[in-house]
Amino acid sequence: MNAPDAWPGMPVLVSAPAPAPSLELATSSAWNNGKASGRLLGEIDLASTPAAVRLGRSYIRELVGQYFGADRSELADLELLTSEALTHSVLHARPRRDGTLTLSALHLDRFIRVEVTDGGAIPVQQRHPDDPPQTQGRGMAVMKALAADFGTQRNRNGTITFWFGTAVREGWRLP
Repeated sequence: MNAPDAWPGMPVLVSAPAPAPSLELATSSAWNNGKASGRLLGEIDLASTPAAVRLGRSYIRELVGQYFGADRSELADLELLTSEALTHSVLHARPRRDGTLTLSALHLDRFIRVEVTDGGAIPVQQRHPDDPPQTQGRGMAVMKALAADFGTQRNRNGTITFWFGTAVREGWRLP
């Protein structure tokens, strides 16, 4: 994006050339912290914008679908949960210092764990009693209904990681 094309008040990201995202298996010690054993399926940095939701959902669908041989219909809950986590991050959190958030997928035993790392929560503003009722806030209900588990962790560098896990479905090919 060129600076004249940016929306007023929005930071412009000028990224350095980066390798294209890969669906190949990778290893990383950043997510592990020595507490869990599993495999990093993939990780991608996305600009912290509304477009990140669609891109991240597609990335997770393709990544997990390829890894387990699952089709799109089997991945509907995972896609929905990914959308909710990314939407929350884009709307209610600061981006990391470089204007991005990180989306990671891990295979831990019989679970898929998806992590979204951002710059932390934006301070909440008090609502005035005359303000219209909120039309948001259903994401946590979706998490409680569909995720096997979820949580948040504060990282040493000041970022926040929200994660959720879903069970590997019966019939998925385990590598």
